[in-house]
Amino acid sequence: MHCAIDPLSHSLVKFSDDVYYTRPAESKMYYDADSIIHHYKCELPKDKQWKWIFDASGFGLKHFMQIDVGIRLAKLISTEYSHNLTKIQILNTNMYVNLVYNAVSPFLSEKIRERIEFCELKNV
Repeated sequence: MHCAIDPLSHSLVKFSDDVYYTRPAESKMYYDADSIIHHYKCELPKDKQWKWIFDASGFGLKHFMQIDVGIRLAKLISTEYSHNLTKIQILNTNMYVNLVYNAVSPFLSEKIRERIEFCELKNV
């Protein structure tokens, strides 16, 4: 797994017992869907409630072009984590994040879509 060798290959950090944070713009391997999915499956809890903070700061065209990563994450979250993921906060959205959300939202369960909250925290 790439993240075991290089912690910056992916951007998923456990903030606390129930909060996970990601900022794809800081990830060296933002395009590697297989290893990202594997990383999330290894890290995310299946047996307790958790929240996900998705920081979109710096998210740009090169990240948007990797739509497969977003679709696969949407499917993973909707099928394996919809029972215990209590909230997704998307911070610092921009045009590219909105485009990705529109593309992946059909792959999200209704339960997950209802738990998404867009927050603007720039310059905090």
